[in-house]
Order: sequence, then structure tokens, then C-alpha cells
Amino acid sequence: MPSTLQTSAAPRLLGQGLAARVYLETGPQGKVARKVFDSSPLVRLVQYAFLGAANPYAWSEAAVRGAYLRRRILAQLVPLWTGGRMSVAEALGHGWDADEQTYTLDTRWSPGRPPRLHHPLSRAGAREVRELREDLLPLLHEHLAETGFDGMLWQAGLGNPVSFANFLLEHDELGRRHWVWIDLESGVPALFPLDPRVLLRTYLPLSHRHGAPLFDHTDTAKLRARIEARAQALSEGLGDEGLARLRSDAAALEVCDAGFWSLSRLERSIASQVAKGKVSKEEGERWSRRPLGWWAREAGRGLRGGIRRAADAAQELWSRARRLPWRGLPRRIREFAISQATREEVARKVLHLRLSQWSSRGALCPTAAATLHAAVDRQSSSAWLSDFAVHVAIKPLVKGIEWLAFPALLMAGVVDEATVGVAILAGGSVSRTLYTAGRVLHDLLRGRRAPWVALGVGTLPVIGNLAFPAQIAWRSREEADLAAQFLLYDGMSMVGRRVPIWGGRDTLLESLANQAVDRFVPPAQVTRSAR
Repeated sequence: MPSTLQTSAAPRLLGQGLAARVYLETGPQGKVARKVFDSSPLVRLVQYAFLGAANPYAWSEAAVRGAYLRRRILAQLVPLWTGGRMSVAEALGHGWDADEQTYTLDTRWSPGRPPRLHHPLSRAGAREVRELREDLLPLLHEHLAETGFDGMLWQAGLGNPVSFANFLLEHDELGRRHWVWIDLESGVPALFPLDPRVLLRTYLPLSHRHGAPLFDHTDTAKLRARIEARAQALSEGLGDEGLARLRSDAAALEVCDAGFWSLSRLERSIASQVAKGKVSKEEGERWSRRPLGWWAREAGRGLRGGIRRAADAAQELWSRARRLPWRGLPRRIREFAISQATREEVARKVLHLRLSQWSSRGALCPTAAATLHAAVDRQSSSAWLSDFAVHVAIKPLVKGIEWLAFPALLMAGVVDEATVGVAILAGGSVSRTLYTAGRVLHDLLRGRRAPWVALGVGTLPVIGNLAFPAQIAWRSREEADLAAQFLLYDGMSMVGRRVPIWGGRDTLLESLANQAVDRFVPPAQVTRSAR
């Protein structure tokens, strides 16, 4: 087994997913992305339910060796399939981390970035998203299916919007661009696509064919047959040495896959605990003869772990609550309630914070960031900017009423379950609508333009928080209000990130929600902002 590369510099955390952490390390061969396999409690539960054990890459040498070989094979094939427009972050080595008690996988580090999000001063992200989503990924799906990489379809984004974050855009010294597939290892089985048709037409039949929930499976017989059928073309593209390496890696992958998937659920569960040092090899052999006792042991262990994590979460919540600046809070609330200048200042601070967060993730270039920060200070956006601050400020109060006051009333018998359900689902919309309706009435009585757009948008769940930015953007047709436009792009991106299961940072849902702003921002305004 290739040993994990020796590194000399302190590692830097590049990212943390549901099933692994990735660190940037520097070794003799340059910068390396080291993937340390681990799983969050919820993902570990899913893995146990479908695979019989936690993350296979964390404890199974055969599984992590298979991941290493799949990357080596696809690092040769993907550039040929895509005409050099996409490559794979090839695996450099793998090994056991004794401190973390888990396997690691070292891959080539990519300096690339995800497709850019839209903002008022840039629209390039739309082209990048379309190229990846509509051109390259369908081509990749077709070749993966033809070559037997059935499980790789999930990590390549077929029905899985989260996997959009697995692809980065790189530029070389001459400015030429190409995409890099950086994450090929799944965290959960391919049974949770956003589109149920993909589940029925693709993933369930493939799971049946492989005799297990689809989890990075490879039809190695199909792969080897495809290599032989295309041997001449592969030899021309890779050379005789490259073709020989491809054949060797495919044969080795067949052995690794058989070594892991030949284990029963019970054997995988016991082997995972032996690898982690939780039970000895001799104890594991004894437990293998007492399956009911073993599963009872595992259930008890999971229950104790859940109780411990709940207690830790409660303690952390209490610790954060104690650190809040409670002293002087009544004074600040009073100032916010009576002073429009204070409310506008709060809104500007929120805007500057969001712009800084975009800059830190590389979604804003320095020039655009400076322009937007200046726009926040320069454009007052009328009184509606302070109204946006009110919507932001009342949200914690409304959430407290929804999740604390109404359940308490339910326990006291004052309200029924249906009322509590409606309050939790519609509390934010109702509170925003009541406030905005008051603003509409106030402006109508004084002969001013009423915020009708804000009133309509505010009734919507989640998106309703953008009611007054939408109002500002709609009314600012003569002179684009960059601050309000940015709030719309940022707010819709946040909607995409907060979609359960399939949302998140750099996912397809975040990109699509971000681009959706183009549909309802007036075209003249977009044109003027994008110049």
C-alpha cells in the first residue's frame, strides 16, 4: 500500500464536508490536499443504516485503496473524454493516521475556484455555471455510465446538486481555463437525489445490479471490457505505458472492490470497530458468533453517543448565551425603535458584513468589493433601508415566540397542535406583513409612494426577508441602487444554501437561486449595473 506522503509544513484546513476534512499540506512534491475521512453523526447514522458501518474510507484499507485507484484511472480517462477541458485531482498516496484513527487520501491540490456567484457588477458566473451544468457534466455522466463507473455518477452531480461543489475552475499561466474534479469519494449512498426520477431510473436499478445500496461501486468487468474495446484509441491518447497502467489499475480495482463488498453487514460493522481500536481482533471474532448481541451493543453505543452530543450542544448554547452583551440591551433596543438613523446604520453594518463574507470566499474581486462597499455608504436608499433593518431585527424575536412561546401555550392547553404548526410556518410572514402593512398605510396617509412590492414579497417564507431590498431595487430604475441589488443576490444565495439536504455553499442550488435574481430585477437596471 502506498504510504501517505510526508509533509513538513503545518496543515491548513481547506474545507470540511459531511464525511471528511481536507487539509492543505506542503511536502517534497509541493502542495498536497490531504483528505482525512470522518463523518458527522447524522451521516454516520445513514452509513450504518445502509452499509452496516460508518464511512468505509475511514476504516477499510480495501475501500480507500479502491478510491486511490479510481482516481488514478479517471485521471487518465477524463481529459480524453472532455478534450482536455476537465481533469481529475489525481491521488498521490494513502495511509493510516494513527492520531485520528482513520485512513487518509492525498491528492493533487487545485488552486481553482467554484463558479462565481452573480452580483450587481459581474455576470460571468452564469456562463461558468451553464458550461459546467449543461455541457461538461452531461458528457461526463455519459462516459462514466459507459465505462462502468456507476457510483461515480453521484459525485459527478447526477441528481445531486451538492456535488456541484466538487468541480473547480483553474487558470494556467497563459490564462487558459479548465475544470478540475476534486472530490470523487461519496459520503452517503446514491439514494437521495433531488429528482425522484433519477432515483427510479438510475440509482435503484444500479443498486439492484450491484446487490447493495450504490456507494461508489464500479462495474470492473465493464470497465476492463471497455478498455480493451478502445485499446487502440487509448494507446494513441495515453501511450503504451499509459494503457498498461490503465489495465493494471483496473485489475487492482477489481480486487479491492471484491475485498470490501464481499463482507456482510455484520462483518463490516465489526471490522470498522476493530480498525478503530474499539474492540480487539479476538473480541471481534467472538462477536461475529453473536450477531444479536453485537447489534444491541452498537445500538446502546449510538444512544449513549447521541445523549452525550445533545448535552454538549446544550452546554455550548448556554455558553454562547452567557457571552451575549445583555447589559445595555434595553437601551440599544430603544434606540433602534425610535431612531431611523440607528436603523439605517444597522442595515449598513449588515451589508458591509455580507460583502466581507463574499470577499473572503472569493466571490468578489477587490475592485468590485470596494465599489460595493462605497455604494453602501453613499446610497441611502431612502427610509426603506431602515425598514430592512427592522425586518432583520424582529426575526430573532419572532423565532423565539414560534419555538418557545407557542409550544409552552400548547403544553398549557391554551392552543392546539394545528395552531402551533401554523405559527411556526407562517410566523415570519405574518410579522413582516403586519409591519409592512403599517408602513404602506403610513405612506398613503401622507401622500407618499407606498412600498407595495415589499408588502407582496414579505408574505413569502424565507425570501420575504428581502422584501425591502426588492422594493428598493424595483424603484431604483433611473439610478441603480447597487446596495439593494447586492442584498437580493446575497439573499437568494442564502436561500439556496439553506435548502435541507441538497443545499449548501457552492452547490448547484445556491448558484441557481443566486441567478434567479436576474428574472425579477428590471432589465434596464441590470444592464446599467453590469457596465
